[in-house]
Amino acid sequence: MMLLASVLLKLLGVGFLCIAGIGVMRLSDPFQRMHAATKAGTLGAGLVILGSIISHGATDATVMGLLTIVFLLLTVPVAGHLLGRASYISGARLSLRGENALEGVLERSDRSLDERLAWLPTGAGAPAASATRLRPASQPGRRELSPPAPAPVVSLPAVESVRFAVIKGLVPSVAERACAIARKSRSDLSAHVIIDAAAIESAADPAHARQMIRERASAAILELRACTAAGGAEPALNYDEGDPERLLVTSDPGRVLLVLPCEGWFHHQVEVRRDQTTWEPDGLLRLPMVHRGPVLYVSPDAVEAERATIVVRDRGEAHLPALLEWALVGDLWDVSHIIHVAAGDAGRLAEMEAIARRFGCTFESRTVATDDCAIPDDIRRPRAVVLGQAPRPLRTNWFGSHWRRRISPNMPCEVLLMEDPA
Repeated sequence: MMLLASVLLKLLGVGFLCIAGIGVMRLSDPFQRMHAATKAGTLGAGLVILGSIISHGATDATVMGLLTIVFLLLTVPVAGHLLGRASYISGARLSLRGENALEGVLERSDRSLDERLAWLPTGAGAPAASATRLRPASQPGRRELSPPAPAPVVSLPAVESVRFAVIKGLVPSVAERACAIARKSRSDLSAHVIIDAAAIESAADPAHARQMIRERASAAILELRACTAAGGAEPALNYDEGDPERLLVTSDPGRVLLVLPCEGWFHHQVEVRRDQTTWEPDGLLRLPMVHRGPVLYVSPDAVEAERATIVVRDRGEAHLPALLEWALVGDLWDVSHIIHVAAGDAGRLAEMEAIARRFGCTFESRTVATDDCAIPDDIRRPRAVVLGQAPRPLRTNWFGSHWRRRISPNMPCEVLLMEDPA
């Protein structure tokens, strides 16, 4: 009799496991498939273990089997709940016959993970999707295109972390922009208050300079807390003294976005020069050389518009198309028009135009004869300029002219810059 009960329980458990396997393969969305899979982990496996306990009959087998069942009952539902929550937040497909009870309770991405990663190049021999939706069709200016344009040779991973510099007098615009990007991309957010040790050492009175810089840095922290409290953000705060190039940057291309002001340095605007010398730090433009990832320079007077124009200054950098796609996929700006400024390479022009069309943007090409970072003067108030390398020479001020004026006179826009990650 006990043997028959054991066999029946095992068969019943295996039956549940088989039904769950069929459900995982046949059900329409991740939530239904997860529902089937959790039944296999609890009811199906539990019945098989219970049948094994009856067939063995030994005390140690009974204790071990019962503990295993308890463990499954405690862990599998929790794991299923967390996976379901993550799937819902990430925008996974959801088949509903009624109202969505979680709407307004949990934030939900308007694009699934597959759609957000569809721009990445497929591996060798991997089949390409026949159509890719990069934005919901209901959004103006966005549309589905089939087939997608060829992906660039160089690719960048999605942003996972946003770091921004906290410099006295330049906190609000940088902090607000970094918080907005991190909130939209659901990335980790960290604020970095750094004191440049070299600035202290170069002062005529290092002790006095250290005290003044620390006071200014403390004031910057208070300013940061006021900004983030108003915006509801809570960045991880990092405070260090040393070399900003070592403390702030990362060597992992693409995953970390560095947000900086367009001017200033980590002496927090304290005059620490020696007598008869000047202190003009050029580290803002050196940071992309060591960061090896995207750097966004934020202007306090940047143009705000619902639909914006960005300018891509193309000097033939191999990674520039990937940087542009990375910015568009990450929704750094709500772009409607892309202006491509280059020397006239037909192949690169076609590649950039294909990227613009994939994202539902109009495209305009400008041909220039120079090989510097300048853009035509008649391009008025773009939202941002995308560069594949920093303006040379690496000087924040060049003969009294701010470095952004070498791109365009009186330019108020942001600058997205990334040096060659190779």
